[in-house]
Amino acid sequence: MTIWMTIITVVLIVFFIMITGILFFRITASVQSTLRNYSSENYASKSFEVGSGDESSESYALDPGSICVVSINQSGTRAYVDSGHGWMEEDVLVNSISYVMKENATFGVILKYNLFYYKTDLQLGTRIAFADATPYYNYLKDVLLYDGLIFVVILLGLFFVTSKLATLFIKPVERAWAQQQNFIADASHELKTPLTVILANSNILLSHSHDTIEDQRKWIESTNEEAAHMKDMVDKMLYLAKSENMKAAVVKTDVPISDLATKLILQFEPVAFEAGVTIESEIEHNVSILADYTAVNQIIHILIDNAVKYAGLGGTVKVELYRKRDSVYLVTHNTGAPIPEEDLPHIFERFYRSDKARTAGSGYGLGLAICKSLAEAQRAVVTVTSDAENGTVFTVRFQKQK
Repeated sequence: MTIWMTIITVVLIVFFIMITGILFFRITASVQSTLRNYSSENYASKSFEVGSGDESSESYALDPGSICVVSINQSGTRAYVDSGHGWMEEDVLVNSISYVMKENATFGVILKYNLFYYKTDLQLGTRIAFADATPYYNYLKDVLLYDGLIFVVILLGLFFVTSKLATLFIKPVERAWAQQQNFIADASHELKTPLTVILANSNILLSHSHDTIEDQRKWIESTNEEAAHMKDMVDKMLYLAKSENMKAAVVKTDVPISDLATKLILQFEPVAFEAGVTIESEIEHNVSILADYTAVNQIIHILIDNAVKYAGLGGTVKVELYRKRDSVYLVTHNTGAPIPEEDLPHIFERFYRSDKARTAGSGYGLGLAICKSLAEAQRAVVTVTSDAENGTVFTVRFQKQK
């Protein structure tokens, strides 16, 4: 951001200098044009009065009342051509004429007296138009001041907008980076426990190398169980990575979601019975969606499994499926301890698990992350609400009903 702001600032400064330079030359050209008109040969035939609206009034950097025009003939005699606009003191006039006559330049400024001049050579001599440069410098100063203030305001506004946009664009990157770091740390932690158990069991087996398999059966079974858990977690991690990386390759077909939900509810009834949980359902018949069959199957499986796991002994799980306008809604509701409010925004993050009361023996915290990833691949939206009165409710809204 600092580099871009520096580049933008430099560009704006260059632009400001260019605009100021152009303005300076335009103002100077206007002054020169006005004085050239006053010193021209045709000027003598006109009648001038102060404030009469003659040509000089068109110059926005000169005061017409400060212009003095003198004529010097070939013998050196000088005379006022226009005494109705400006009058110069004798010593200033003499010195100024002397200065101009020595200079080769037609137009210039006498810094000593703060005067502009324009010299025109005529057939019978020379005509010089003098003008007080004070209005010119005041006008230029005002323009530079106002333009400078506008430039500063624009720069500050641009800095503010750029900062906001940078923050807006950087936040997702920072969040993704933090999630990646957390993912690596959590995955390492989850893998460390089974590996520690496997190594400990292996060391025990090696220290009793003369025992039979039957004698060491409990260590072998423990090793096998931990290896199975580790394989299950690795499989889920790979599945999650694959589901996120292959979203564009999803092949959608006609999925009879009513039949699929009914089948999975039946499959979970024995699991729910062992957990002391009752499963209820309200499934609207003959509902189909255009989606990936495997993904929808996995989404329903994860949500029912999650609901049964947290419903608690004697709890209830309810699965609903219904159509509403152009969408199909899959809803799972379970009793049990509610998810703390501070945990709800993170519930779909990898390896994220709520308080220990809810997560004891609850797996690796990958199921809901997989569910959300699969739902997004189907352009579905997953939401969750949880409180003590209504329990925990997961809702999946599938778009583009078939």
